[in-house]
Amino acid sequence: MTMQRSHIALPLLLALANLAAVPVCHGYAFGPPDGRAGDPPNASTCVECHSSFQLNSGDGDLRLLNAPAAVTPGATYDLMVELLDPGQSRWGFELTVVDENNAAGGQLVVTDATRTQVHHDTILNRDYLKHTFVGTDAATPGPTRWSFQWVAPQVFSAITFYFAGNAADNSGFFLGDYIYSRSVTLHQTAPVEATTWGQIKRYFDQD
Repeated sequence: MTMQRSHIALPLLLALANLAAVPVCHGYAFGPPDGRAGDPPNASTCVECHSSFQLNSGDGDLRLLNAPAAVTPGATYDLMVELLDPGQSRWGFELTVVDENNAAGGQLVVTDATRTQVHHDTILNRDYLKHTFVGTDAATPGPTRWSFQWVAPQVFSAITFYFAGNAADNSGFFLGDYIYSRSVTLHQTAPVEATTWGQIKRYFDQD
């Protein structure tokens, strides 16, 4: 009897050991972990867990709305992330901003605490803006938008927004979801050269 139980227990223990060795991924309805916006140095996105489809392989889109053509140092901008994908019904995102040295690029400001949140990553020393549970808009067809503010740094030459979006199927699991990743680089506004009255007079005196 003892010998029979040991024959049954051994395969069961091996199966449990194999299961424990498999990485476990879950849906992050309350917000994804930091470092999944496609930002350097690892360029990681949610596709590492939501792996049913290749990155950017869906027929939807991910956009940064209202981005200025050029940035004024210290200015505040009202921006928005938009995610859409026909047939999907739950939504998530993560965004961070870095400068040309891959340091934190300005300040991310939450303007809708019901739908978005900011978390500071102490390892990379940068902030990540991401969805909340309410901000996933469960069981809705989209497109979904998340609004926020960004305060430009005082000193920089180029700023890059890295952001990823999850167009999910609302199953509560990580299968059947389409992941998108984008980046948008902005440059500083060119300084306006001051013109004196004497310079203007000299221009007309040339005739």
